[in-house]
Amino acid sequence: MSTAIITLSKAARDLALKIKQTNNSYCIYTMSKYQLEGTELIDGKFSSFVGDIFNKYDTLIFIMATGIVVRSIAPYLKHKSLDPAVLVVDNKAQYVISLLSGHLGGANEKAEQLAKEILATAIITTASDLNHKLAVDMFAKQNNLVIKDFNNAKLVTSLIINEEQVGILTDFALKRVLLPHNVKIIKSINNDINGLIYITNKQVLPQFSGELVQLIKPNIVIGIGCKKGIEANHVINTVYAKLKQLNLANEAVVKIASVDIKKNEPAILELAKKLGVSYITYSVKELNEVEHLFEISQFVKKTIGVGTVCEAAGYLASQQGECLVKKEKHSGVTLSIWQEGVKK
Repeated sequence: MSTAIITLSKAARDLALKIKQTNNSYCIYTMSKYQLEGTELIDGKFSSFVGDIFNKYDTLIFIMATGIVVRSIAPYLKHKSLDPAVLVVDNKAQYVISLLSGHLGGANEKAEQLAKEILATAIITTASDLNHKLAVDMFAKQNNLVIKDFNNAKLVTSLIINEEQVGILTDFALKRVLLPHNVKIIKSINNDINGLIYITNKQVLPQFSGELVQLIKPNIVIGIGCKKGIEANHVINTVYAKLKQLNLANEAVVKIASVDIKKNEPAILELAKKLGVSYITYSVKELNEVEHLFEISQFVKKTIGVGTVCEAAGYLASQQGECLVKKEKHSGVTLSIWQEGVKK
């Protein structure tokens, strides 16, 4: 996790050096007249400098007035799921304010940790934390789930904070988590709840008249093979159509897998980019070790040295998961769909 400390005064720089003693990997930025060995220069207009570093670090610690920070970061804010954690510390080290990305960016937790280290008071303003209530975004983060709609997450969190009844309907086992009294795991939708947290890897949602947020479990692996130079749009459309047919959310895809001779195949790389997932490849030797588990193509075996690509790669990448779709051929593309883990 990368962290930058930004300072504009001598006192702030000295405090930054003290903070860096807790983690030597921290990078300190300061003005030229306050530079010492081991610090970096704030060059040019301050607002432009902030823009240059805003997405380079996971955490930004500003030791200065909150107003300066707010005005400086405002043009660069994108979304709570993308923005870094931003903390503000006064140069007397009395307070550590969690300013931005308190939950998903971890700013609340980081503010509390830093406050302990410098003997300051952490300032946390998120309602769920102040009221010791469950926040949907933190719940999703703790359980490695993807929030489908952040506005819906906010609405359901509001219900929880306001003591209304919320149910959790899940297709998968969850980590043990302490739930507030007004949030319960349910087996079916009932009239006793005003909000619903639905944990699934499906596209289609259940019928529910209250506030509903869908949390997607990323546990789908796509094993894939294709002809060299195939059009990316054809591969993407083929995969998306198959996911829709299976009622699987696109966000549920966690990785794509193939043979290493396809590691630079443009169409597959474009598919991985479109889905926002990792693309991993296996050597012919690795695939050969499990090819006996699947139907073998002698033509493919003769061509590249292994008789199955999409199924063997999907099997390995899903850590020997559940096969949802055996090898299918789609005009130059072969697909196999796998699910990681064990369904509840």
